[in-house]
Amino acid sequence: MKFKSFAAMSAALASTIVMGAVVAAGPGKATQLASARPGAQASHKSSGNWLRDQVVLRQMQMTLKHSGRPMSAAEADRLLNARIIGGTVAGAGDNPFQVALLSRSIANNFDAQFCGGSLVKANVVVTAAHCVQGATAGQIDILAGTRSLSSGGTRHAVSSISIHPSYNNSTLDYDVAVLTLATSASGLPLATVIGTTDVADGTNLLVTGWGNTSISGTSYPTELRKAITPRISTSVCNGNKVYRGAITDRMFCAGYLAGGIDSCQGDSGGPIAQGNTLVGVVSWGRGCAGKNKPGVYTRLANGTLNSYVRARAGL
Repeated sequence: MKFKSFAAMSAALASTIVMGAVVAAGPGKATQLASARPGAQASHKSSGNWLRDQVVLRQMQMTLKHSGRPMSAAEADRLLNARIIGGTVAGAGDNPFQVALLSRSIANNFDAQFCGGSLVKANVVVTAAHCVQGATAGQIDILAGTRSLSSGGTRHAVSSISIHPSYNNSTLDYDVAVLTLATSASGLPLATVIGTTDVADGTNLLVTGWGNTSISGTSYPTELRKAITPRISTSVCNGNKVYRGAITDRMFCAGYLAGGIDSCQGDSGGPIAQGNTLVGVVSWGRGCAGKNKPGVYTRLANGTLNSYVRARAGL
């Protein structure tokens, strides 16, 4: 869903919070947003990058949908201002195929960044569908060849966007897209897309991104950050204390049920990997780094998604 302005997106989401009835607390459960104060005004201001604002609000919608308990107006306000959470600065060898998605109309790379992606061929990037849904190829550049949003790297125009035809903007199911670049990012490391055999539950995976580093404010880093997050079994992640059946066969969870370390807004679309093998794509979660709410990732080992990515990327 594309909005013409951040104000329009905020208004639509505010209506969702106030009306309550259209936001489910989880599959088969009644809405639990009674604590949100009707008419409460969020303090978040537009970043000036509508693509980033759209991703932030889409993530907030998922957080509200899977809150599982009443949410106060103050909590909703914090989510609007919602990192790799608990991570550290990434080194040159940490997901070296990571790229940044930028709004082409914004010259400054830091201000332009809104999502991440993975270079799987010199001219092909895998990212999340929710990052580019509603955008045109002419509105997006890819920044490749740098760990920093303040220096280095080269911008490459996007010539085409392919979003999985079954992508669901409400549930973020089938959340994957393939971008073709107008010019090749030659000589850079490439990710190898996982096959159809999953990594084992408990396997440590590396997630990287330039996403927000503050749970209760806005603090986007210039340097790429990383975190180690173990894969969590789908049976655990679909349990009543976690996501209550919302994890489909096209998704998997990784992180810590105790919270504290997670991906967050701005990391969307970026890689979660084992070595140079791209295992998944940063997709969604209930907030960031919360207890019993680990990160949810697009599962590229799923046969349907794997075939789609390989066909679109020409792998």
